[in-house]
Amino acid sequence: MIKGKTIAFFISDHGFGHDSRNIPIIRYILEATKDIRIIIKTGKNQGQFIRDLVGDFSGRVRYFFDLMDVGLILRENSLDIDTEKLTEKVEEYIQNFEEKFSKEIEFLHYYNVNLIVSDIVPWIFKCSKKLNIPSILISNFTWVEIYNEYIECYKLADKALFYELYMDEMKEYIKEYEEVSLCFRDFDLVKVDKIKNSFKRPIVYLSVGRSVELKQEMDVSNLNYDFIATDGIRLRGNNVHYLDKETTNTQDYLMASDFVITKAGWGTVSEALLAKKKIVLLSRDNVAEDRNTICMLKNKKLAIEVDFNLEDILKKLEDFNPKFNRYDLKNDYKKIGDILLSEIGV
Repeated sequence: MIKGKTIAFFISDHGFGHDSRNIPIIRYILEATKDIRIIIKTGKNQGQFIRDLVGDFSGRVRYFFDLMDVGLILRENSLDIDTEKLTEKVEEYIQNFEEKFSKEIEFLHYYNVNLIVSDIVPWIFKCSKKLNIPSILISNFTWVEIYNEYIECYKLADKALFYELYMDEMKEYIKEYEEVSLCFRDFDLVKVDKIKNSFKRPIVYLSVGRSVELKQEMDVSNLNYDFIATDGIRLRGNNVHYLDKETTNTQDYLMASDFVITKAGWGTVSEALLAKKKIVLLSRDNVAEDRNTICMLKNKKLAIEVDFNLEDILKKLEDFNPKFNRYDLKNDYKKIGDILLSEIGV
């Protein structure tokens, strides 16, 4: 093994789904090797989330917090995109590309980075090409569907790993790619059983992600279910259990549930698929990634789509019979980790 190799992860700071799916990959690389160093660049909140679950592995992991991309900007009290505000932010962000480019060139050179991994930060590929550092994009989508200006950046990636449910349009501008399955944090079955045993009724896991804040309150006290809900949605009733923002094992609560109601964020959807749950996806037509995920899962008979009426949703879920036996879905974080290590000769 060649000593002193460094892999730098550039992770989108939109929400926490990108961070969640990189955590098991990073942990696997650190546990499988003794001297690989990891650099993680992402937003402050996202970086602290990763740090809580990964740590520093005796100084082998270094964290740097910065704005990585704009992501999506949503309308208040809505899952819909605020197009006007998003356009303004994107234009401002693109104007700062050259400044970020110059600073990152110095950073990558100083830390002697051997491999760049991006999920799905676009501008870093300009840096990798300039310094001739191998680069890999890992994702199920890119920001091209929202900001077409980024397409030239993504074209510079040396290689891509396309997750299950990826957007087929990515193949138009990324020619060198490999398909992988899903990727998420492992379930802790001891904790899962403990969670299950703390509830008496069928459990509904309800999430709209950490980047959404819906203010309208829904009364679920008359429904014969126990609800586990994340921040961003307001439910009223003695049968509602909210997860604290500090909860780092949300996947175990999902696994303990009987039903999953969620926006079509890839991370939560992946966990629900591997857990073989009955899944409802909330309609979100103006977000390309969500629209693609919903369409694919409906066609595969793995989820149903509804508008937000909980009583109606639960009736449909009771009757829904997902066809999990038709598909070979698995948690591929070890395979992905091995691919990254092979890129640096380990």
